Amino acid sequence: MNQKDLAKQLNLSRTTVSRCFTNHPKINPETRALVFELAAKHGYSYSPPRNQVSQRERKASQVAVLVGKPSIAGEWFSTERDVLAGISARLATEKLTLNVQYVDPAEFDLAPRARRILPGIRNAEVVGFILLYPIRESAVRNIITKFPTVCALDDYEHLQVDCVDVNQTRGILGIVDRLYQLGHREMAFVSRKYTIATPWVEHRFGVFVESLYRHHLPFREDRIVNVHRDNQIEVPEVVERIKRFLRDGVTAIVCAADHQAYELYDALTESGIRIPQDISITGFDGEAPQHGRPQLMTVKTPFREIGVSSVVSLMRRVTHPSAPSRQILVSGQVVDGATVRPV
Repeated sequence: MNQKDLAKQLNLSRTTVSRCFTNHPKINPETRALVFELAAKHGYSYSPPRNQVSQRERKASQVAVLVGKPSIAGEWFSTERDVLAGISARLATEKLTLNVQYVDPAEFDLAPRARRILPGIRNAEVVGFILLYPIRESAVRNIITKFPTVCALDDYEHLQVDCVDVNQTRGILGIVDRLYQLGHREMAFVSRKYTIATPWVEHRFGVFVESLYRHHLPFREDRIVNVHRDNQIEVPEVVERIKRFLRDGVTAIVCAADHQAYELYDALTESGIRIPQDISITGFDGEAPQHGRPQLMTVKTPFREIGVSSVVSLMRRVTHPSAPSRQILVSGQVVDGATVRPV
């Protein structure tokens, strides 16, 4: 895979692709993000010609982004494009280059004394790391001992690491408030089965419980699906569980993320359950619907701003390596959709 191949697959000119890797100011961030994403998937890594590398440029000038994307994710997790667009736009103003690497979080780990993170990353060239989506905590611990590191969209409560995330509390509170206004009093919380720990699911679930208590609604543990790590089930069994919810009077399902909600929408529709006539479904993230699916009620998350803020936080960490870790929360906005209706 070379730049000519990348250009052909993306229907771009060879010059446009080349300018993406050199952070040319005339390239828009969305195009740059698409090029970086495809390059990472095919293992292409840009290196400037030797005769163009000055002594000053030999110093670290690259930010590495590790995207923890399961190999079976398919169309889900498409939000990384917007985050990468924000990262690349901000890096261009910092005159830094971007190296994107995709890893399967179920398989990727890092020995404490590993000399190299991944084959496509040269330690001497890296300013720092931005970690996108959940990665094994042991691997994150080893990375932060070697490089300035910021986590985007995920926090690691046992590690002292900077994090930039959406304000999940405001988002879930807004979703439940909206459902309550529409007359919903019996709600369930549904996630999907994951191969590694997902603290963001637990966080959103915790806010869901808080929201129920704020509205003086009962909490029932038997209406919670795929939150506890030791009791997770696959989609067919989730559908059967929701059928029982319907018989029990549940009128709305709050999903922890859009990709979960759309996956559930497909499965329920195939089983004959109508959305929203039989039951309402909400998501979180603001992903655009695909394949004829309806727009979810969701929390539209400013992923591009999260990408920009991740770079700003990383540069702060580079400049002040001993500063206390901090968490930056970016607010989203509740968006009405066609998957919810009044009771």
